[in-house]
Amino acid sequence: MFPAVIPNLARQGRVTDRTVAFYAERAAGGVALVVSEGLFVHGSSVPPPTGLPAFDPANFDGFQRIAEAVESQDCRMVGQLFHMGRQQLWTPGAASPLGVSSRPDPFRWTVPHVMSISEIAMVVEAFVASAATLRRAGFSGVEVHAAHGHLITQFLSSWSNTREDEYGGDLDGRTRFLREVLAGIRTECGPDFLLGLKMPGDELVDGGITPSESARILQRVSSETPVDYVGFGQGNSSLSFGDHLPDMHYPTGPYLRTQRELRAGSDAPVVAFGRITSAAEAEAVVRDGTGDLVGLGRLLLADPGFPAKVQSGREDAVQPCIYCNACWAEVTQGRTIACVTNPRLGTTGEAAPQVKPALTKRRVTVVGAGVAGLRTAAAAAGRGHEVTLLAGQLGGKARLESQLPGRRDIAKALDYQQRQAVEHGVRIELDVFATEERVLAERPDTVVLATGSRMVRPLGLDADSEPGTSVRDYLDEVDCTGGDLVDGTAVLYDFDHTGGTYAVADLLAQRYRHVTILTPRPHLGDGVPYLNLLGVYRRLYEAGVRIVPSSEPVLCKDNVVRYANVFTGETTEVEDVRLFTWSTPREPNDELAAPLAAGGMEVHLVGDAYSPRSMLAAIHEAQTLAERL
Repeated sequence: MFPAVIPNLARQGRVTDRTVAFYAERAAGGVALVVSEGLFVHGSSVPPPTGLPAFDPANFDGFQRIAEAVESQDCRMVGQLFHMGRQQLWTPGAASPLGVSSRPDPFRWTVPHVMSISEIAMVVEAFVASAATLRRAGFSGVEVHAAHGHLITQFLSSWSNTREDEYGGDLDGRTRFLREVLAGIRTECGPDFLLGLKMPGDELVDGGITPSESARILQRVSSETPVDYVGFGQGNSSLSFGDHLPDMHYPTGPYLRTQRELRAGSDAPVVAFGRITSAAEAEAVVRDGTGDLVGLGRLLLADPGFPAKVQSGREDAVQPCIYCNACWAEVTQGRTIACVTNPRLGTTGEAAPQVKPALTKRRVTVVGAGVAGLRTAAAAAGRGHEVTLLAGQLGGKARLESQLPGRRDIAKALDYQQRQAVEHGVRIELDVFATEERVLAERPDTVVLATGSRMVRPLGLDADSEPGTSVRDYLDEVDCTGGDLVDGTAVLYDFDHTGGTYAVADLLAQRYRHVTILTPRPHLGDGVPYLNLLGVYRRLYEAGVRIVPSSEPVLCKDNVVRYANVFTGETTEVEDVRLFTWSTPREPNDELAAPLAAGGMEVHLVGDAYSPRSMLAAIHEAQTLAERL
């Protein structure tokens, strides 16, 4: 099944053609059940313009379109219903949120208005009314979202519920709101309307819901209104926020053991989910009794055709998810959902793309085999062009990053693109230093430069300073898989703020007695999704890494690094420095562009060679270019 994912495809709170296509393509790829994004049940849970209010009658026709598009493909469409309560993920500063108690939202620190008994009844009725709306629109059921710290979790958990009335206190009180919601939906919509429940399996905070408490909650609510399936989410919006969407640093299936234990006490079928990365892992979930259904969220964002491809024995053709959580980052920053590896996300035909053949077959030479070069070469060859790929090695700098701690999933994207290039007949020439003469020797009609970029020496270093080394050059020289512990200190200057830089810090913490990170900003991780950033800080602090914000290096000499506070200019020194390395803004490696163009060659720059940016930008730009050639 495809679990709930918020895609931000609505506009002004309305279903769009892309909303419909997004769900239709998951169904077209072969899943048995699709769960919608969280649908807002009441105006007190303020939806952003890119979210969908179930309570707005203007969306009824749109919900009908979604249901028809999914159900017509022998796939059940289920709407997820939720109310955020005190949480202000998308609308900080909006009208005062409703909450269970006066404790602040741990994410935004917003203090809610404490709900009165009449306001509680109002929201219960809103859940029921929203379910009835979706039933009339043709949905097969609803899933009540009671996890991840939203309103219903706030009622269920002693960590957030300090009420002293009938909706607080003991288990009966804390489950009352959820029991009223489930009973109301069942009464209004009938026994043949699917009623799912997503509830907290483990909040992973002191005083919060634990697996044993979760089992007690499920038993209590099911004794009155049995549900048709249940899933157990992890974490809330505190420091355990990242646990509800485990990134590439986590092992695969990190919560399957918890879900297996909870299934033992559940009379309802259980959905197992959370970084299940392959068909074998999904099959094992069902075979060993961990779950009855398997939820594949991010994997089906990367390739909605996963079920059909696996069923036909073509799992190698599945476009992989690298669990970077860029999808979540785009959504929470108010942009339309995007996937690093899937440029077609949310478009019609995405599950089984129809490639438009080139009108004129051309000889295309691509220089560089990083993510942009591999994608351009494979996609251009797939359209019928005769493509030659010239490179020193396959994978470029991304291959180096994939060897760092916690970054191995990046290799999946590279391996997939290499397979696609080979399948489409790209001629790959490696160990090549591409000069103008070498490129022209291929007699191309078009040249694509995917030659990447290089980090620049920190601008604030004194003229007589030792230069240190870029993290990329450092990685070229070391074995990332082992090595003896080095006495002394490694200093890492972070003028990059991406996940790759912090993976270098993880490596340095394994290899050096002491590690210091300098950064000119007052914090780390501007380029890291917040969910992942919590893990970054946790790993660095647990490893004893010293973090010095608002600082930049001014001198490296004789095993001493001197740095200055960017606001005051006050300097401090780090002694016994055995490594000074830096991750800085990059310059394009575009030196071949001018001479080739001057000779009359059609030249295109792509990825970092055009403008140094993210992996997402490089892959998407490469796909767009290949479709234009």
